[in-house]
Amino acid sequence: MHFVSNGNMEGGELDRALASADHQVRARAVRQLSDQARLEQIVLGDPDRYVRQLAAERIACQEVLARVAREDKDYFVRQAAVMKIRDCRALADIVLKNQDDYYFCKEALSNICDNDMLASLIEGLTDRDIKSAVVRMINDQQVLAGIATSHSDLYTRCDALRKITDQEVLSRIALEDPDYYMRALSVHQLEDLELVARIAHEDRDFTVRGQAVLRLRDQEILGRVVQNDPDFDVCKKALARIEDPVILKGLMENLGDEGRRQKVKARLAEIGAGC
Repeated sequence: MHFVSNGNMEGGELDRALASADHQVRARAVRQLSDQARLEQIVLGDPDRYVRQLAAERIACQEVLARVAREDKDYFVRQAAVMKIRDCRALADIVLKNQDDYYFCKEALSNICDNDMLASLIEGLTDRDIKSAVVRMINDQQVLAGIATSHSDLYTRCDALRKITDQEVLSRIALEDPDYYMRALSVHQLEDLELVARIAHEDRDFTVRGQAVLRLRDQEILGRVVQNDPDFDVCKKALARIEDPVILKGLMENLGDEGRRQKVKARLAEIGAGC
């Protein structure tokens, strides 16, 4: 039987080249080889990593590619194999067993298109960077919402939250999530500024209220925050966003706290409307 590719080598010549002690000769032969059984023998047994890499690039069998991706000692051979794998379960298994190699895992993840598979993969991961890489691959809003609201790891939840555009989900997180950091992060993605104003007044955590204040421009609402918020840092954030001298002068008249009055006075001077 003759193995012909591009008319370069045939039959015995190709066999001799594949048996050569010179890895460069074997590499040239592999580039012309189409017989899958022989390619599999080469990728699993050739001592030269470049020859094995070339063989991996020509192999179609998903099981053999998965074995090479899991077992070969050379990164570039494993990379060549993993880039040809389309079996999502095989790729997920490779990621789980190679968490010490972030870049190799990213190569494997790039071929997993099933959002549910990616979400289920997160549960078995221990490496935080790889978890983040998995979340970045997910686009399904419902899957992201499930991760953001239910996952045990806060960092993973935050990664998912940053990709959520569904305003209903964001509103629910902003109002109900038990973790203050998740609520604070969601505030920056809300489009409903009335809801943001409500959070600025009502959230139980000063960090969340402070982040909400940074989204507001309504001068009267900001003035009420300065007057009523129990946290001095939140008041300072609100005060820094007030540019209306009428609002500021009203605060000067109504504030009982001398420290806040002095801050308002300084803000009036900053905008060139000192008392």
